[in-house]
Amino acid sequence: MTDKKVDCLNAVDKFFNIYKDNDYMVQRIYNHIVLNLPNTLESECKNYEKRINLNTYLTEEQQIFMQVFLSKNNYYYLPNNNFFYEYNGKDYLIVKEDDIIHKLLSNISKDRVLLQWKHKTKTNVIKQIKERNLFSSIPETDTIQNLLNVLYPSIFLSKSAAKYFLTIIGDNILRKNNNLNFMVTSKMKQLLNELEAVSTSSIGNDNISFRFITKYHENHSYDNFRLLKINETFSNDYWRELLKKIGLNLLCVAVHYSNRYKNSDNFLNDRFDDELTNYAYTLKNTRQPDIINKFINECLEKTTNDYQIEWKNLHFVWKQFLSNTSLPNVVFSTTLKNSLAEIFTYDKENDAFKGITSKYLPFYKDFIQFWDTTITTYNSSDFENELEIDEISSLFKSWSKSKNTFSEENIIKILKHFFSNIEIIEDKYILNITSNLWDKVADINNSLPYIKNYIKSEHKLTLVSFDDVYTYYQNYCTSNSVKFVVSKRYFEKYLYYKFVDYVVYEKFIKIDWVHT
Repeated sequence: MTDKKVDCLNAVDKFFNIYKDNDYMVQRIYNHIVLNLPNTLESECKNYEKRINLNTYLTEEQQIFMQVFLSKNNYYYLPNNNFFYEYNGKDYLIVKEDDIIHKLLSNISKDRVLLQWKHKTKTNVIKQIKERNLFSSIPETDTIQNLLNVLYPSIFLSKSAAKYFLTIIGDNILRKNNNLNFMVTSKMKQLLNELEAVSTSSIGNDNISFRFITKYHENHSYDNFRLLKINETFSNDYWRELLKKIGLNLLCVAVHYSNRYKNSDNFLNDRFDDELTNYAYTLKNTRQPDIINKFINECLEKTTNDYQIEWKNLHFVWKQFLSNTSLPNVVFSTTLKNSLAEIFTYDKENDAFKGITSKYLPFYKDFIQFWDTTITTYNSSDFENELEIDEISSLFKSWSKSKNTFSEENIIKILKHFFSNIEIIEDKYILNITSNLWDKVADINNSLPYIKNYIKSEHKLTLVSFDDVYTYYQNYCTSNSVKFVVSKRYFEKYLYYKFVDYVVYEKFIKIDWVHT
């Protein structure tokens, strides 16, 4: 017998003792307990159950509402500047909290089911938005490609170089490049200063141009230097105007690349673009004698003593060499002259080098062999398979043992010339091809048991967003050391194809899917 039951019996007994001589009150006690109380308790029990059921129903409706609202309205937040942001699938925008609340309350009013929980739902949604850091967002392919199309070829000489630049900027925003210095021209430093102004005002970060330097000092260590170059003819005024339109997009994509590749050095190591990698690592992988030897090998050749080059002319050739190879001047002229004098005959009287003159050379056979032996083309009415250019670049790097240099732009040129029958979309996607080095569909299928088990154990809601499913796929790849990871675009494309009956609200999949 519980304490409450004892208390109730004692109370009844007490009432009867108090009114034992009062027949009217005894009858009232009897009426209240025997006649009225059962109906009252039954009514209260039903009302309680209704409240519980309503609360459960509203809680579930609120979760679905918030899930769908936050999917259709990609809002984010940065705590360092207390700014809210919106990503519309194309551009990142700064928005006011009042505007978010207005849109939120309007949607709740249209929904009507949650009207009585209007304030509670608003509070919960704003709380969730504040937990969605802007730098956790994943830009859509269109946003990335539109940005890259702005940066290349107008500013950077290749898309890989543009991506490398973005990764460095992302590292700087996230303060990863603590030991690296990036050597750039004064023109690029001006562009970086403009970008930093945008960064300070839009995301509260003034670290963009950190570690970018324009002049080399001999007391600096080569190991920590990386090189980066741009199209020097690009207009600084145009760049300033451009940043007003794409500045926030650039910063968010930059952070995305930094998160994706971990840091700028990892980006270089992940690409098969030797031209970019070798240039960036020039100072890390070489020393002054190596650079001088490179100059000799590429620009000079021995001849008879009837030929000579005056130092002032040879020094000009050296400057041209630096310009053509986009190298900074890390060898002072006196050091260069003394080094060359140890190798060639130097005529001090005429200030000239005897027995030398000048020359130059490049080529592509490996890639064609790679394509012929690893790539299969087909026509299919089934799932339209594809490879992206950067995926082909990574596959080629994995396959090739040569030292040939191929940027993504070079790959496109080779494909269009030697394989004109293939279908290339936006210079990025190669349709209806597969590689025997990487079965993308099989990789996704192999990840599905892991993803479904994770959803079963962690998800209590009825819907799972595509973003979450892709994140679980990435976790699977990391934990299983999967070498190649399919893009978010391709992953979602496969979900639409394979599990179309379970896809709802365009970007969600029913949790019932995990039992298939």
